[in-house]
Amino acid sequence: MSQSEDAAGAAARLEDALERIAALAQRRAEAAPAVAANPAEASELAARLDALIGRLRAALGPKQ
Repeated sequence: MSQSEDAAGAAARLEDALERIAALAQRRAEAAPAVAANPAEASELAARLDALIGRLRAALGPKQ
């Protein structure tokens, strides 16, 4: 298996994981709108996800 195939697989798994996180967040917002509307919590989660995505992009290297 080549490095580009490894990177493509990792990117696909990352996308799947982020889709699951987004779906969970949507279900939470629908179940408890007042809790999900907490802007501080949403900002913290967004910052954590942005940092994770940045680290994973760096690990995967530049787009080919």
